[in-house]
Amino acid sequence: MNLRFLLFTVVFWVVCAIAAVDGSAATLLADGYTLRIWRTEDGLPQNMVTSAVQTSDGYLWFGTNSGLARFNGDSFRVFDSANTPQIQDRRITRLYEDAQGTLWIGQESGGIACLRDGQFFAVATPSGDIGEKIIGLGSDAEGRLWAMHENGSVSRVGGDAVIPSMIGDEHPGLLSWSRAEDGRIFVMENNYGARLVDGELVPIELPQPSYYDYIEGIIPAAGGGAWVLHDRKIRKAEGDRWTEDRGSFPWPQATISDIVELSDGTLAVGTVHAGLYLIFGDDRQPVRFNRDNGLPQNWIRFLYEDREGTLWAGAGSSGLVSIHPSALSRLKSPDQWRGTSTLTLAAGSENSLWIGTDGAGLYHHNAGEWATYAGEEGLDNPYISAVTETQAGEVWAGNYWWGGPYRLDGDKFVRPAGVPETTSPVLGLLSNPATGVLLVGTRDGVAEVTDAGLNWLIKSPGGVGDDVGAMTWDREGALWCGFSQGGLARLADGQIMFFQREDGVGSNSVQSLFADDEDGSLWIGTADNGLTRFKDGRFVNLGTSHGLTDKTICYMLEDDRGYLWMSTRRGIQRVSKVELNRCADGDIPRFTSLSYDRSDGLPVSEFQGGRQGAGCRTEDGRIWFASSAGPISVDPDSIQPNPLAPPMAIESLEVDGQTVPLEDGVVPFEFAPDHERLEFTFSALSFVAPDKVRFKYKLEGSDNDWRDAGNMRFAQYSRLPAGDYRFRVIACNNDGVWNTEGASLAFVVAPFFWQTWWFVGACVLMASGMVASGVRYATRRRMLRELEDLERQHAVERERSRIAQDIHDDVGASLSRIAILSQTARSQLSDTKGATAVLSHIYGTARSVTRALDEIVWAVNPKHDTLDSLVDYMGKFAHDFLSAANVRCRLDLPVEVPPWNLSAEVRHNVFLAFKEALNNLVKHAYATEAWVHIEVSEAGFTIELKDNGRGLPDEADSDGAGFGNGLINMRDRMSRIGGSCEIVGESGTGTKVVLFVRTK
Repeated sequence: MNLRFLLFTVVFWVVCAIAAVDGSAATLLADGYTLRIWRTEDGLPQNMVTSAVQTSDGYLWFGTNSGLARFNGDSFRVFDSANTPQIQDRRITRLYEDAQGTLWIGQESGGIACLRDGQFFAVATPSGDIGEKIIGLGSDAEGRLWAMHENGSVSRVGGDAVIPSMIGDEHPGLLSWSRAEDGRIFVMENNYGARLVDGELVPIELPQPSYYDYIEGIIPAAGGGAWVLHDRKIRKAEGDRWTEDRGSFPWPQATISDIVELSDGTLAVGTVHAGLYLIFGDDRQPVRFNRDNGLPQNWIRFLYEDREGTLWAGAGSSGLVSIHPSALSRLKSPDQWRGTSTLTLAAGSENSLWIGTDGAGLYHHNAGEWATYAGEEGLDNPYISAVTETQAGEVWAGNYWWGGPYRLDGDKFVRPAGVPETTSPVLGLLSNPATGVLLVGTRDGVAEVTDAGLNWLIKSPGGVGDDVGAMTWDREGALWCGFSQGGLARLADGQIMFFQREDGVGSNSVQSLFADDEDGSLWIGTADNGLTRFKDGRFVNLGTSHGLTDKTICYMLEDDRGYLWMSTRRGIQRVSKVELNRCADGDIPRFTSLSYDRSDGLPVSEFQGGRQGAGCRTEDGRIWFASSAGPISVDPDSIQPNPLAPPMAIESLEVDGQTVPLEDGVVPFEFAPDHERLEFTFSALSFVAPDKVRFKYKLEGSDNDWRDAGNMRFAQYSRLPAGDYRFRVIACNNDGVWNTEGASLAFVVAPFFWQTWWFVGACVLMASGMVASGVRYATRRRMLRELEDLERQHAVERERSRIAQDIHDDVGASLSRIAILSQTARSQLSDTKGATAVLSHIYGTARSVTRALDEIVWAVNPKHDTLDSLVDYMGKFAHDFLSAANVRCRLDLPVEVPPWNLSAEVRHNVFLAFKEALNNLVKHAYATEAWVHIEVSEAGFTIELKDNGRGLPDEADSDGAGFGNGLINMRDRMSRIGGSCEIVGESGTGTKVVLFVRTK
């Protein structure tokens, strides 16, 4: 061995040791079984696990020296004396569930607790057994619960019956307790066996022949009788005869710690120092588990089988172990491959296997026998890159040196005549099934081995270094070759065709080929783009979106059940060829599959690829793949689907980080409307492969469809609106069997106060009231508008009547007077003086008519409906009227008059009252001078008319009584428009008339 190889070996073993320390043994393969190991770093309260039971709800419970642990496949929940006072001693020694679903908990100090309907209770025991460890719990056929103590006594739980030890006061050194499902209970003390019958221990009488009564183990057998480990033999006793003999003890002299009959009839026997043994009822050899193949410790404290057939064991003080049958196995050479990887595999005759390694030479495994071929056997280079055994039984091998391949001749490998020493390294070997001619794949291309040497068939399209990674023959006899960089080549009838990515191949880097003789399709595994099918001249590519676990396909093999097996960089995947073709044809969007990875015990998830011999199938149907951890095999015939849908539980609900109580699938109170986050935690209680349990959930009231959670065991929602909700979750086990009923939790999110029915009702009532008020207001306004319209119409009619009246009274009377005077003037034409007087009257009357018409026009003209227009008009009228009467008029008018709007009625009544006052002044006051004063205030305006005449007579009062209707009419007019008229004066001192008009 050269120094370089020695250094490589040392470095490899150091790396392996570091990997082992890093927890790679948590899940591993051992002789067709998957072992998983849980320790305190995985959540166990302590590594010393003493007992186990699976309750009817599906949970697994484990007793430890640091409390009771409930396991859901992902995490442990611990109950101890600190958080559960009813468990007075945290050291749990025995667990049992009765027919009513009560969990009974035996303790180191002799105490017993129970869990019933979600509540823990402490149970009283007979006083004489206090302080004696509980080693057994179980109900008899009548349902009476019994406990066995460390002193050998058996006591009735909840009663006074106490059965003393079979060997007296001495503490037994060896005790066992076992119970069948039908209530049969067997006990053993210091190798004496007995059965609990009607409250008594009845000694076991062994069938003959029996050389001595020393019993090493006894348990009730399924269907009746008992399994007895006696005379160094494993036998089944029924009545007075032995009915089955499974042979002698396969273990050395060792104390038996526990025995369990598994659901398939296999006996599991745990020992104190020799590990665990499986004793089968057929011709299979016993299987042993110890520290050499996976157990963390050889001391087995207890054994228990769950409902899915997984065997659980407490391994001394080193943790909890689960053991489940597996179709996978790992082949190990006696020298552990000298720390190297396996590169290539080939099936040999009689189920033998050829294994090429990356530095340790070539191995041959046949029926447990090993042979090694390296430098002394003609393979000077121990890096074996190719190996095959032809139909004729010839064994060929190639390595990374030049000059291959080599043929096994006797016990040595030789180079055939004609093969030049300059041949590039051999990467693949394939025998022609029709002719037996050997094909050699190298870095230069593909050649066939002939007596004359190598005959090149296909040269690598990428030149030297474009390695031949895969070769196969199709049913038409065409040769297909895959290259590391050059894509795909087909040789048929001497014609070569090349296919690359632009032609439809998924990648130019081809690692594996599989020709399906059934339908003529060719499957192409690529290094970086999944799987490609070539059929009927067309390429179709499938990737991870279609169901592949990885885009790197290392190798492909077919079994007898219609499945295609693929090794990848993420484990091993099995897919139905029917589903693959349906997916490639576009009939289904995704195919289903079975996958194996590290969680199934694979020592590595990355497999060898890019070599013709990276996998093989032996005569017994086993599928083999090469890996850095040795050859990994799959036995398709031993795959046992898990038919049990997993029981489900919603374990907790947190609202804004606070855990809320759950009662029978309902939250007993409403959530506040201002919550921020809800987090549901759930479990599916399947323990075969917990990492492969898959979940879907839906929140009814929020989600329309199911959400795929993968293997995540929680779901979160944020700020749900008010309403009724039901959270539902379903799950499938490792084989895709779904629990479609699942688990559910109903809850209510309370509304904000403005979302409550009473608030909404109040708002509706308020809105209705507002609408009614609005309608009433609008109706009232409409009615007021109508009244105002009517009032305006009446005002117009009154104004028209007034105008007509004025015209009739003033203009009509004046015109009648003019007519009469004109007639008089005609009769007096001869009398010049008389005619002149009459014409003067006619003239005056005509002027009066003109003034009356002017006043009427001014009153009805809307452009004069302002205060300033009224003031101007009254000032001018007063000046003209008084001047005509030879009365001096003094006007005191405001400089700025606000532009207040005045109705025609107001202007008309104010003006007529003012005109009446002027008329009275001229007719009755005998004044020579008059003052007109107009003043504007915030409330309105005042018109004051004052003279220097003779004043009011003594017989007149301020109301105008005694002067006819003139003054009374003035008051009536002012009152009609909301104003007032005040007359002040005394005899001989003049008169003052004050008119006030309120505008606000």
